[in-house]
Amino acid sequence: MLNLFAYGTLMDPDIMTQVSGSAHRGRPATLPDYIRRTLKKEVYPAIIPHADAIVEGVLYVDVSPGAFDRLDQFEGPLYVRTGVLVNVNDEERVAAQTYVLGAAHTDRLSDTDWSYELFLKRNKNSFQSIYRGFHSLDNPKPA
Repeated sequence: MLNLFAYGTLMDPDIMTQVSGSAHRGRPATLPDYIRRTLKKEVYPAIIPHADAIVEGVLYVDVSPGAFDRLDQFEGPLYVRTGVLVNVNDEERVAAQTYVLGAAHTDRLSDTDWSYELFLKRNKNSFQSIYRGFHSLDNPKPA
């Protein structure tokens, strides 16, 4: 079992359950030395390393290997699953996996910060109905 640091659409419990195939309880966490930006022409974000920045998100603990298989499929080739240390309660550091934008795709980052609140208000429903990552869960890659 591994932990997951979610900083974008997966912060939403409904989306996390839909994608991972099971319910998980999350708690607030922060990831130092990364920055979060919206991807160009998309409603979801990506993160890249950036000194002296902090990304707010959610830590899900004890995520199963099967759930990570689904998460890897959902995130697709833009992202690289990466081990990080996140801060919980400003004092505890916890090892987790997160999805970092691959180096070959950094040109897709916008200059715009991504807002979870705006995503929930404006884009969650359309994201769940049209994002290609959900379709990949229905049609998994052959083993």
